[in-house]
Amino acid sequence: ETTSLRSSVLASALARLCWASRRGSMRRMSSTAARVLRVGGVPEHFNAPWHTAAKAGLFAERGIDVRWTDFPGGTGAMAKALRDGELDVAILLTEGIVADIHRGNPARLVGTYVSSPLTWGIHVAADSPLTDAAQLYSQPAGDGGASPRFAVSRMTSGSHLMAFVDAQQRAGEAAAASLRFEIVGSLEGAREALREGRADGFMWEKFTTKPLVDSGEWRRVGECVTPWPCFAL
Repeated sequence: ETTSLRSSVLASALARLCWASRRGSMRRMSSTAARVLRVGGVPEHFNAPWHTAAKAGLFAERGIDVRWTDFPGGTGAMAKALRDGELDVAILLTEGIVADIHRGNPARLVGTYVSSPLTWGIHVAADSPLTDAAQLYSQPAGDGGASPRFAVSRMTSGSHLMAFVDAQQRAGEAAAASLRFEIVGSLEGAREALREGRADGFMWEKFTTKPLVDSGEWRRVGECVTPWPCFAL
């Protein structure tokens, strides 16, 4: 019931966005033709209202033809797609798109999708000797290095930026500056990296990774809550 209500509100808000926009390919909607919008998001539960609205015909009722693309690579992949003109709208992590806009992405923030903070789980392989997130910054890394290696979907992604946030909060600026990273592309890539010992830890939204923790493949040794709304449009 809550998802259905959110889907209806979402469809109305997107229709207003299309009507008001004057930039790029997002023109004022015609009364006779549906406005095509290429929309991207992660294949996770946060985006259920989009799929519910599409299935119920709520976008079509408002003259919008939403063409959805899943981005397992997350915010970094969607930011690139916005830069390359492959998407009209993306639902991405606030910290990731703000950082990319700062680096020159011409995209604009037009609204908040989820206003509550995101809880990131800090994960290690089941056979890792680490039992607490603080140990990532106080013990030698798995390869003997002085700083931990975090798996990240891509540079500037949420998994990359939140590693800095967590390190700074737990161990200070020096720890954050010394982090090392293994680019893995996606959640599946992170599973391989932790299994093969190419990374010491991985940060991802805790409920998305819960099946991996419940199955015993990973252990969650800590959490880090964002100090900002989690998803933006």
